[in-house]
Parts: sequence; C-alpha cells; structure tokens
Amino acid sequence: MGDTRKIQILDRSICYAYHMGLLDHRFLRQFVAIAEAGSIREAARRLNMTQPPLTQALKAGEERLGVPLFDRRANGMTLTPAGHVLAAEAQRILPRLERAERRVRASARPTPVLRIGFVSAALNEALPRLLRAVLSHGEPTPDLHELTTPEQLDAIACGTLDLGFVHLPIDAADDLHVTSLGRDPLCAALPSSHRLAHAHRIGFREIVDEPFVLFPRDQGPSLYAAIERAAVEAGGRLRVVAAARRVHSQLALVAGGLGAGLVTASLTRSMRFEGVSFVKITDTVASLYLELALVADSHSIDRLRPWLPSVAGPPFARPRA
Repeated sequence: MGDTRKIQILDRSICYAYHMGLLDHRFLRQFVAIAEAGSIREAARRLNMTQPPLTQALKAGEERLGVPLFDRRANGMTLTPAGHVLAAEAQRILPRLERAERRVRASARPTPVLRIGFVSAALNEALPRLLRAVLSHGEPTPDLHELTTPEQLDAIACGTLDLGFVHLPIDAADDLHVTSLGRDPLCAALPSSHRLAHAHRIGFREIVDEPFVLFPRDQGPSLYAAIERAAVEAGGRLRVVAAARRVHSQLALVAGGLGAGLVTASLTRSMRFEGVSFVKITDTVASLYLELALVADSHSIDRLRPWLPSVAGPPFARPRA
C-alpha cells in the first residue's frame, strides 16, 4: 500500500475517532504539546503538570485510536504518519474550539463590540463606510486594529477578531466568508514639476522609464510582480529607487522629486498631497489594481449583512465574471 493511500486511511480514521468521542480537546492539546516539545518531560513542564499523568494520557489515546502517534527514541520523540495526520487535524480543530469559547463568552455581553481588523488601504473609503453604517444603527464603537492580511486571518481563526478588511488573493479557511469590495486601479503619483503632472490621463508607457518609489516587495509580492510585468509589456524595465511601507512616506519621496509613485484611485479621491499630482493610467486598469475584501466568520457576517451594501458599493470597479 502506497504512503498516500495509508495517510488517506489514517486521515479518515482520525476524523471518525474525533466525531465518535475517542478524542477530546484536552488530549489534543496534550498531544500538540508533546509534538512541539519532542519529549514528555518538556511537554509536561509547558503544560504545568507532572510526567506520569501525561504519559498515561498519551498511552490511553494511542490505545483508543489503535495506532502509535510517536516513535520513541533515545534522543526524543518524533511523529509517526498517524501522528502527522493528527497534528494537521489538531491545527484545524483547536483554533475553532478556542474561537467558540471566546464567542460564547462574548455573547454574554448585552451588545458585543465588533472587533475589526484592516489594512491601510481600507482607510480610504471602505472602513469609514462600515463605521458610519455601524454607528448609525446605534451599535457600540468598534474595536479597531491595523494589521496585515495574514495577521487578520490568524486573528479571525483564533477568535480575537470578528472581521477584517484584507488584500486579495488569500487562502481562506472553509468556514470564513469572503466578500470582494471590488478592484481599485492604480494611478500615477508624479512630482508637481513633472512634464506629465497636469495631464488628465496617461499610458503606462509614458512613465515606464521613470525611477519609481514603491512599497517593499515583501509587502505585496503579487502586486509588485504585476507592476514588473506591466513595465516589460510597456517596453521597459521597472527601476525602483526607493521603497516605503506607508503611502504617506511614498508620497513624501515623490514630492521630493525622487521618482514616480503608484497609488489607488480611491486614495486620489480622498487625499491631496502638496507637491504631488495624481494622474489616471488608462491602459493598466485591468492589470494593476488592489482588490480589497471583507472577511468574517458565519456569526459575524450575519450581523453585518444589513450593512454590506453600504460598504461594498460602489467604491471600485467590479471585476468581470
């Protein structure tokens, strides 16, 4: 029998064991502690318990499942194939249990406060629209957290956030609802003294040879790669002379004459920056854009549903089907 086939059988067996009550959350937490520590002794210390009960719990769990979860060796304990399957299941199960516990406690409050995460791009239009809608319905002031997209997804999975404004694309868990808020095309940010600063619209080819001030590649690798492709398609090669994580910092460098920048159309509608002119780019609307999305679990999305129309539309161009 091949390794893949064995793992599929183990996967089904462990799911069956959990649903039949052969596994419980205490054992899963103990198992994860042992897997992370690599020894009973260290796991017991981390769990603030003695070794004998932890050893007995592991033995009883393996007997219930009918498979060994660890290989015991002189230099520590390593996961068996069954142990790897259980570790993957535990990573999905335990965060959901913790989130359920937090939601149950939160439901005891008369009106739970919404905990909202957001990326900086949501500050232009999407987040203010949601806040206006929430407060106009007499809801308490939300608890706000500026976080990266991965940080928000982790916080929602753990139950410390109810919803988040994130950048697409994302790899979201099956139980999360993802509502696209549309595509926000990029515009050129040029020094006010630039030869094209007063143009109504331009093509990307007209600025492709300019030095650019952008965000760091690791902040948005997909968008950065799309900008590089657009430069090649326009007959040039992207030349970045400075990078800054915040848009205000990028615009300050543009105003100082270091180069051209790229900002979202929604930002140009809500901001003026001394020394910088914003110009539409007509030929990259379909390829250079930021796409925001609202991500929430099923409980939070039901609470938000009356306000979604005011949040989702119409700030950006809608993606074509």
